[in-house]
Amino acid sequence: MVATMVAPRLTAAQVILMAADDLMTSGSREFTEWELTVASWNRDKARFGLRGYDQTYPDHKRVMMEIMGKKPQNPVTLGLMEKVRPNVYRLTPLGQAEAARLRSGGTARAVMSNSKTDLYRTAANLVHHPAFVAWRNDPDQPRKWAEAIPFLTLGGDPQTDPAGCLAALRRSVRAGIDWCMTNEVVYLTPTVRSAGEPIHMSDLGGVIDFLEVLQMRFERQLATRRA
Repeated sequence: MVATMVAPRLTAAQVILMAADDLMTSGSREFTEWELTVASWNRDKARFGLRGYDQTYPDHKRVMMEIMGKKPQNPVTLGLMEKVRPNVYRLTPLGQAEAARLRSGGTARAVMSNSKTDLYRTAANLVHHPAFVAWRNDPDQPRKWAEAIPFLTLGGDPQTDPAGCLAALRRSVRAGIDWCMTNEVVYLTPTVRSAGEPIHMSDLGGVIDFLEVLQMRFERQLATRRA
């Protein structure tokens, strides 16, 4: 008998994230909370439908509980979505990246191929790295390629395949974010409490931003690959 692997069901926050991405990919740079409600309901009527009439009417209050409530997986709190003015939202770059990961099945792969311990260890090495800390304190850092190399080393050998290192680090960070989203938490924590401090998803989002900075700032160096 061949075992069939079933992808985990999306959480409510993930469904809303995908619905928001539906709106943005259809041409809307921003969307109202009512548009988001209808888009979320179209994706999952059983979850976001009005009780007793779930196939006929959306439940606006149910969707907004996920956006404005105190749940730890709140997309706004996680930095995946932001309010631009009253009743109007948009996805952040991190939110768009996560939606793309969900569309490609990235969450399922991340959960199956990474243990919580490995994800935490990788995340801790990144968020506490001197290059990342220096950039958070001074966005003009790093100014020189030599200053970026030690950070990229966490993803492989930047001397032979710097772009591959950057891509590997991006995958690792998004795997950590995926794990948090799937398990409906906002922190990555070590298995043993004394092994380190919890790492918030916003810190992982910061690493994604830092990688984008490196991509733009050192485009020429990253395009160089030695045999």
